[in-house]
Amino acid sequence: MRYFIGLVMLLAWMETANALTRLPDSSPSFFSGEWAGTGEQGTYCYLNLSADGWGWVLIDGGTGDWLGARMQWYNQQQALQVVKSIPLPFSSHRRIMPLEKFVLRSGFNQSLSLTWNAQSSGCQLQKIETTADHLNRARSLIDGLPQGESKR
Repeated sequence: MRYFIGLVMLLAWMETANALTRLPDSSPSFFSGEWAGTGEQGTYCYLNLSADGWGWVLIDGGTGDWLGARMQWYNQQQALQVVKSIPLPFSSHRRIMPLEKFVLRSGFNQSLSLTWNAQSSGCQLQKIETTADHLNRARSLIDGLPQGESKR
């Protein structure tokens, strides 16, 4: 009887562990949306990923000139995979230069890393929606402090 109860407990524990572990999300909505981030020396990076599997990559090296590309992508179990990159045409009027090569890596806690050449350490990006939520929570925390605490 003791072994039977032990077996039942073990099976119940194993089922509970499976219920707590979510399967990796492979839907496009996991990555779709606007992403922004910064890198060294004032670099600003922007991604706009649509749920249809297409998106834009824009990089401002801190001078106001942009590198840009259109890209096709998909979500492979919470890892962003780039299928095709189409550099934007050069435009002196819009200050856009073609972005020939870049690498996107999925990071921890829904972040992305974007690199485009060996000289740059790249940008760390987060969804703009996530960043706005963090900003609102930080502002609420400061607003909730006693009057004297927030002025120090």
